[in-house]
Amino acid sequence: MRSSTPKFVGLATVLLLSCAPAAFAQAKVNTVNNNQQNWAETRATINAQVSKVTEDVAMTSASIGNSFSASLGGNSTVNSSQTNVSNALANLNVKASDTVGSLTMTAAAIGNSASVEIDALAGGSTSGNSLVNSTQLTGATTQVIKSDLNVDASNISGVKAPGSDSVTAISATSAAIANSLSVNVKGDLNANNFQRFNGDVRSVLNAKVNDVVGDVTLTSAAIGNSASFETTDSKTVNINNTQFMSYDPTALTNLQMGKVTGDVNSTTAAIANSLSVSTLPATASLNVNTTQMNGAYTEATANIHLGDVTGSVSATAAAIGNSVSINNLPKL
Repeated sequence: MRSSTPKFVGLATVLLLSCAPAAFAQAKVNTVNNNQQNWAETRATINAQVSKVTEDVAMTSASIGNSFSASLGGNSTVNSSQTNVSNALANLNVKASDTVGSLTMTAAAIGNSASVEIDALAGGSTSGNSLVNSTQLTGATTQVIKSDLNVDASNISGVKAPGSDSVTAISATSAAIANSLSVNVKGDLNANNFQRFNGDVRSVLNAKVNDVVGDVTLTSAAIGNSASFETTDSKTVNINNTQFMSYDPTALTNLQMGKVTGDVNSTTAAIANSLSVSTLPATASLNVNTTQMNGAYTEATANIHLGDVTGSVSATAAAIGNSVSINNLPKL
């Protein structure tokens, strides 16, 4: 069974790869040591008015304290230490009307983000192995990781994507993540992860939508600590995971919507600690030791007003303290 962790957990990785330079190496043996300390506030803001556009529109406002990405081939050792002690704020304000095409908006505030991709079997090796050690620390109780997305959209007509039967009109994501680690390895893996967050992580999505043709998808996600490990062609996988969360993740959605021809999906999620492990096909030897400690009030709130919708409506508000998902099933 696939992980039940919401798909937005992987958003930090997507933003990292698109916003930050990657370290790329292809060799039999790699050693990477990363030490990042951010002491100053990061802030990203977009204020946009969009009208009479006949193609897709995409806008991303991303504020990241520390960002690390490594793509390696061969046996590899990666040691990464990240400390962020100041605010990360992302603001995206959009007023759109009379457009033909999909409207995609993302506001993302991230304290520490690390993405590691290793092909230890590169070059035909049959005994590739990787070692990943990651530590992510994020600030005191006065620190704020916050994403704000405000959208006022009317008369939006989506178009069908090539090879798809669905029509996407609006996709809006407000994501605030304190610490995010993503590890994708081909071959054996030994990994140690430590994450701690003491600050305030908040996501806000305010949407007023009218006269829309096509599907509407809205996501507001506030996440304290997130770690994801995915391996393929592995004989042995050993993972040690420790996550501490002591302050309040809060996710909020305020939605007013009318005259929509299409499906409406709204997800509001606050998660303190999340771990996902997937080994496909199944690994002969999988050892996972995980400790998650949450002392934070966790809240997800959605205020939704809908009218005149031709299509299905799905709304989810989820507040989760600790979450672990492990998949080591044989390939079907």
